[in-house]
Amino acid sequence: MQLHLLEDEAVAPALASFRTDARLRLWGAGACASVALAVTWLGYAHRLLPLVAGPLSAAFLLWSAYLALTFAGRRAVRYTLTAQRLEIERGVFGKHVASVELWRVRDLVLDQTLVERMRGVGRITLYSSDQLEPELDVGPVAGARSLFARLRDAVSAARKDAKVVPLA
Repeated sequence: MQLHLLEDEAVAPALASFRTDARLRLWGAGACASVALAVTWLGYAHRLLPLVAGPLSAAFLLWSAYLALTFAGRRAVRYTLTAQRLEIERGVFGKHVASVELWRVRDLVLDQTLVERMRGVGRITLYSSDQLEPELDVGPVAGARSLFARLRDAVSAARKDAKVVPLA
């Protein structure tokens, strides 16, 4: 038995669609793999003791593999901002989709370290009255400052449309 959709609901257009920024992990994986190759070459050229070169090369190679795998996991997160909600889609093989109604968002916080500020990357934390996701971390995302402003404006518009009045 199959279910068929009788009426096609109008899908709200996306105000923004973005992914987490994981470029630094990819660059780190490449750098670690390069160091592993260099240490291996130094070991074969007898400029470094093989007893040191082998484990050191293996450690850099394992760290490179870890960074490459976590890069794939970070890139598998997609955020979609519409006028009513923020949807979070996670998963490499299977998918998990969660959404937060924007009118439920109480506060937004933008966090950036010095390195993240230099790269234009940041993390946005949403505090909401939602039971399942009272605190939602978004990021690290590129263009965090402009995304923060866009998200703040969308939350304000959603609260105004839903006629939400703060009690405290």
